[in-house]
Amino acid sequence: MKRTEVIQRILDKKKAPAYLEIGMGTGKNFFKIKARQKAAVDPHFKFPAKRKLAWLFRNPWNLFAKYYEMTSDDFFAQIKGSFKFDVVFIDGLHSHGQTLKDVENALTVLKEGGVIVMHDCNPSNEAAAQPASNYDHAASLNLPGWTGQWSGDVWKTICLLRSTRKDLRIFVLNCDHGLGIITRGTPENPLNLSKEEIEGMSYETLSRDREKILNLKDERYLFKFLDTI
Repeated sequence: MKRTEVIQRILDKKKAPAYLEIGMGTGKNFFKIKARQKAAVDPHFKFPAKRKLAWLFRNPWNLFAKYYEMTSDDFFAQIKGSFKFDVVFIDGLHSHGQTLKDVENALTVLKEGGVIVMHDCNPSNEAAAQPASNYDHAASLNLPGWTGQWSGDVWKTICLLRSTRKDLRIFVLNCDHGLGIITRGTPENPLNLSKEEIEGMSYETLSRDREKILNLKDERYLFKFLDTI
């Protein structure tokens, strides 16, 4: 199951849904999403105008989409809670520090019953999990096992939130490089790790106890979750 399907199934549970995507890139995911309100944020959009135009015909919901070519930090500072969203998809810079900021900011604009979906929470190998400043930096390292897929250390954000936030329900769907699902609610199987312990964790630590660290769920768990929102 891919991110687009997961996001769309969540949006379909909402009335006149509003959708925000952090890290639109080429628009591979964003243009396909059907929602009454859509907004995309990226410091550098990577799609030609003709692709944007073509998607207006393929998916009319793109007609009123809004595009913010700026960092996510600048975007959240600019809107200052003036917009609220049913689903926020986070797929920007794949670093623990930035994704943590993005989640914290997304919570301030999340509607009651809203859902945050975060990509790349379950890296498949050590090369994909390598911390780096951006994709090009990660690719330039020429690490053994590199396949072109970079998830970075996003998984540590899941780990930290599960250790420190007693007001959030968090789990990771085992599909599409790990889709983190975050909602307000009672934690399930919370962790009790310090920030220092988490920062010192390696990919090997994650690999040894992936299910516990991420609260990892089979992708079919999505349908059980949908019944709760």
